[in-house]
Amino acid sequence: MHSQENATPGYMKIQHYVSEKIRSGEYPVGGKIPSETELAEQFSVSRITANKAIKEMALMGLLERVRGRGTFVCAHPHLSTSAKAFASAVKLDVTGSRHHQLLQFRVMGAYPELAERAKVEEGTPFYEIILANKDGERNESLDYTYIPCSLIDDITPTLDYLRSHFVFDYLRIQPGLEPRFLKVFINLPQYDFLQSASRFVDGADSMSVWCTDVYDATMDLMAATYTAYPGDARDIPLFTFAL
Repeated sequence: MHSQENATPGYMKIQHYVSEKIRSGEYPVGGKIPSETELAEQFSVSRITANKAIKEMALMGLLERVRGRGTFVCAHPHLSTSAKAFASAVKLDVTGSRHHQLLQFRVMGAYPELAERAKVEEGTPFYEIILANKDGERNESLDYTYIPCSLIDDITPTLDYLRSHFVFDYLRIQPGLEPRFLKVFINLPQYDFLQSASRFVDGADSMSVWCTDVYDATMDLMAATYTAYPGDARDIPLFTFAL
């Protein structure tokens, strides 16, 4: 776990720290959090890194920055206008003849990279759902989706819903779950657990990878979807936005 901690980007360490303090009540709603300078010193990062962490949490509606006064905790139900628009409008592009084929479903223990992402122990049970994004009869790319088993007792009756909906929408219809935020990471390494993509996607001698993470109001990871596509692919849509 020590190596995982060291590998976590500094701005994410700050975000996790602040989120935990908010959740525990140590930073109450309306309360002031430490300054960016103090956080930068505490986590041995630059002021720019601390600013990135706090700025992103403010955009999500978790914090409010007041010029000349500092940064304060917002009520959890609050979302900034931009965060609302982003979180409610994102859909996978499933128009035309495009559809998704279920290639694999299983329960597995979290890989080291996934455990680091979710801040859990390696081997923690996750659902693994591998979908082929189809363009006619051709596999255009693969989605590897991972959802903690602790969130949903039995995912099998609703698997078909994931063939035509983004995981954010899937989680939103599950009882007791409230996904709030998305983060998209591009240019990820082709981790070992993604190697099977080359068997299913034509011309995939080299793969490019992005990851879409879904979080709840306290920034706990609810799902991670790694999308692998041929490195020479062009015009691959990340999302379609309803405006």
